Amino acid sequence: MSTNFSNASKPCRSRARSSGFGLLQVLLLISVMAGLAAMTYLQWRERSAVESSKQERQALASANRALEAFVTVMNRLPCPDINRDGEEDCVSGGQKGWLPTVTLGLAGADAGVSVGQLRYLVQRGAGANDLTLLTDSWRPLAYDEDGATYTAMRDTAPSGTYTSDVLTLTDFCQRLEVGRTTSYAVGMAGVNTSPVRSTGYALVHPGLGDANGNAGLFDGANSPADSLVEDPLRRPLLAQYDDIVLERSHASLLASLHCYPLIDSINSIALGVDVIEQVHGMREENIQDATQAIVFAALGAAMTAVETTATVLEGISDFGNAAADFALCAASLGFAVNACAAGGIHVAAGSMAGPGIALNAASLAANIAAAAMAGQAMALADGSYDLSKVCPAVDLSVALAAAEKEVNDARAAREAVEAAVTRKANELAAARIARDAAIVALRGYVRAGAVSTDIDLRVDRLMAAAGGWGTSSYERDKVDQQVQLYQDSVDNWNKQVNEYQSMKDNRVALLAQVDSDIAALDAQIAAATTAAAKAPLQKARGEKASQRVLLNDATVLQAELDKAIVERSKAQANLDASLASSITANNNFGSARATYQSTHGLLYNAGSYGRYDGAGAALLPGCIGNCISPFVDTTGNVRASIVDLFGASSLDPSLDAKYLLPVKLEKQLTALQAELDAAKTRETGVTNLYQELVAQTSSPPHCVISSGSVTPMPIARALEILLRSDQKGGMR
Repeated sequence: MSTNFSNASKPCRSRARSSGFGLLQVLLLISVMAGLAAMTYLQWRERSAVESSKQERQALASANRALEAFVTVMNRLPCPDINRDGEEDCVSGGQKGWLPTVTLGLAGADAGVSVGQLRYLVQRGAGANDLTLLTDSWRPLAYDEDGATYTAMRDTAPSGTYTSDVLTLTDFCQRLEVGRTTSYAVGMAGVNTSPVRSTGYALVHPGLGDANGNAGLFDGANSPADSLVEDPLRRPLLAQYDDIVLERSHASLLASLHCYPLIDSINSIALGVDVIEQVHGMREENIQDATQAIVFAALGAAMTAVETTATVLEGISDFGNAAADFALCAASLGFAVNACAAGGIHVAAGSMAGPGIALNAASLAANIAAAAMAGQAMALADGSYDLSKVCPAVDLSVALAAAEKEVNDARAAREAVEAAVTRKANELAAARIARDAAIVALRGYVRAGAVSTDIDLRVDRLMAAAGGWGTSSYERDKVDQQVQLYQDSVDNWNKQVNEYQSMKDNRVALLAQVDSDIAALDAQIAAATTAAAKAPLQKARGEKASQRVLLNDATVLQAELDKAIVERSKAQANLDASLASSITANNNFGSARATYQSTHGLLYNAGSYGRYDGAGAALLPGCIGNCISPFVDTTGNVRASIVDLFGASSLDPSLDAKYLLPVKLEKQLTALQAELDAAKTRETGVTNLYQELVAQTSSPPHCVISSGSVTPMPIARALEILLRSDQKGGMR
């Protein structure tokens, strides 16, 4: 018997030495994995910074498109939101405030979040230089035998056959032209350059936070409620300045709103009317006027072709941006909220290109009709005139080629996403198979050749605990994000309420002090000899002037305070609710985590346990360590199988281990399906654009001119056409 014990001990020492060498390998592997994790974290942090900058610029672009859309509908720019209720505040007269998200139809995020936190500066200069007003500022070209001109018609009270107060986008275009030619003066909305330049409007994103330490979101000239913003070219410096400015000059707005082609399209018809009036008199100067009308009609047709191309390219760009946004949304499993929202905005904007092309077709028809009218008049006035030169040629080849390329690109993009969906579905199917196989393997190692054991239920409980951990982990992260958003909102409104309350309590003293400060600043500005010296003084004066507006009117100040208190209460209620939800979510997660750790330990550290045959009869129990046949040591296989199925940690399961990986892949597949829907929408939209262009190219408007005697159109009918074109804001 002693010899047997001695022989049994030798394998034990051998196994001990083998076990020690395995531990060294594990430690080396852990070191390598730790290094890889550190590298992954650094790469993630760099990508996060880049992605944050991209989302900031996307927010500015979304707000900019919303302002352009507002102009096309309301024929003016909105006033700033002074009290952060989302509505424009025109009565205050302020030029800088917050983006009026409710007025623009961008409401949906709390104040201080996403596009709602953007700074907004708009030109509200004197007279026709105020871009937030809509008045009858423009009239079509008009000539008659008495020598009346466009300027005379505009500057005098309307009379005769033409209707007054036709308010359309052309009136806004006229105000832009006035602003473009007006030199900057103190008090106008401007960009803080040297010298200061005036601007149409500007948007400011605060970046990642308070870079210059002034206790406000915005830095530099962007912070005070005056009439200046920083130069968009100013480079962000994380230690001093990280704002992003988007400026729209008067000239850029004139171009993006296509003001000149718009006005020319109406003037082309106006000149056609003029020709008809002249034809009725059969005066000699008919030839010169008709020639001018023909030139204008040809110019209008050419501009319409350019406008059509621009509309197509803008639609293509919007659909492309939508695809990119939805791709980002899908990659983030829906957590990139700005990208997910922006994708829908881009799709809507791209879909507007189709009606735009239809309007351009109507504009083209109007210009060709004007050319035909002028040509008919020319036929009456000069029978020798070459009428083949009258009808303008229209070239839409660039737009057609661009639309055709985008159709092919959209189809390829849709097919690529479909392939990605297929791959992800296959990956998910494989993960499910691997998970099920791993579960079978774990049960097999636990049972060690038997039908069942007395610890079978520990496997089921561990799987249930891992699933509960995953569900509660996602819910906790979601609620914690909501808490942070509502806390930021409460902090912002608290600051606003405190500022207004201080102004109310010390209104008289503060008003006297502000007046004194303004007088002192005025003296310093007058004494300054350079623009660089005046700039900070003017900025300080603007801040004081804004304070004076509120301090001088107790009713308005109280109203602003009341609004701020109401908004703070709403934000606090939301925060309280989210905090309660957070407590519940964190408690649930803690409970799920404790359950997982407990069930993990019960299986991972299981000792000797009974095994049973098919009839329920007990077989030999398991053992640990030096097992003598027929006893079986299953500890190593069971533990390796647990690690394979749930990950190496005994504290938390891994989302990439075989048990929870299918859940993660299911979320990715759902996000890819949303991206595929966006790709299909893009393909449908650009296909419609292409088909609209093909139809327009294959069936151009007719331009028929008959030589010889022609009965001209009645003047009243021609004026009616002109008036309706003006009332509709032109043909674009």
